Amino acid sequence: MKLMVLDGNSILNRSYYGIRPLTTKDGFYTQAIYGFLVTMARLEDEEQPEALCVTFDRREPTFRHEADAAYKAQRKGMPEELAMQLPVMKEVLDAMNIPRYELAGYEADDLIGTISRKCEAAGWDCVAATGDKDSLQLITEHTTVKLISTRMVQTTTKRMTPESFAEEYGFEPIHIIDLKALMGDASDNIPGVPGIGEKTAMALVQKYRSIDEIYRLLPELDAKPGVIKKLTEGEESARQSYHLATILTDAPLEFTPQDNLRKAPSDALYPLLMRLEFHKLI
Repeated sequence: MKLMVLDGNSILNRSYYGIRPLTTKDGFYTQAIYGFLVTMARLEDEEQPEALCVTFDRREPTFRHEADAAYKAQRKGMPEELAMQLPVMKEVLDAMNIPRYELAGYEADDLIGTISRKCEAAGWDCVAATGDKDSLQLITEHTTVKLISTRMVQTTTKRMTPESFAEEYGFEPIHIIDLKALMGDASDNIPGVPGIGEKTAMALVQKYRSIDEIYRLLPELDAKPGVIKKLTEGEESARQSYHLATILTDAPLEFTPQDNLRKAPSDALYPLLMRLEFHKLI
C-alpha cells in the first residue's frame, strides 16, 4: 500500500508564484488553488497512491523559532492575494474528502516526516510531494520524495529515491542535515558555519558524512588550514544549524495510514468549483 502526503504550503506557494494571476469575475484570486489542484492530479496519476493527505504550516511559532529567534525571521508575510486562497484551498480539500493535518508548534515538514515513519511502521510505502529539498533527508527504501518545481506555468516533478539521491549527492539522504549544518540555508535563515560555502560543505560531507565525524577529527582534518579555522570557530553555529535543519519524525500527531484511503468527493465540491470558475477542472 502507498500513501502520498503533500506539503500544502510549499505547493500552494509555488503555484501562486509560478502561474499567471487568475481571478474569478468578482476579483477573487484563484491561481494558487488552481495550480495546487492540477499538480495534485498529476501526482496522483504518476504515483497511483491508495491513500492521500495534505499537511499545512500554522501561524504559531514552532520549536525552531523558540530555539533561534532569527529562524525564518527575514521572510516577508504572505501576500494578501495568496492568503485569501488558503482557507478556500482547505475548503476544497475537505469537499474532496482529502484529510489535512496541521499541528501548533510544528512545521508541515515535521508532520510529513512523522507521517512517513508511521507509514513505514505500518508496512506502507510513502511518497512526500514537496518543493522543499529539506525533505530529501526523509528518503529511505520505503519513503520517496517527489520534488516539485513550477516556472512559467510549467510544473515538473523529480522522483528521488536512495539510489537517485546517492547518484546526485554522493552520500546518504540523512546527511543532507549535515550539509545544511555546514553551508547554512539563506531561505530559512540557518547560519551554518560562517565562510563555508556549498562546494566546501559538499566535499566535506561526501568524505566524512557527518559533522560529528568532522569535529571528532579536528584539527587533523584533511582540509585547508583556512577551512579548519572556520570549522573550529563555527562549531557552535554548526551544531545549532544541525538542530534547526533536522525534520522531526516523532511529532505528537494522531495518524493512521488507513484513515487516509482515497474517497469519492462530497456533494459540496461541484458548487465550490463552480464558484471558483474552474470549469475545465470540473
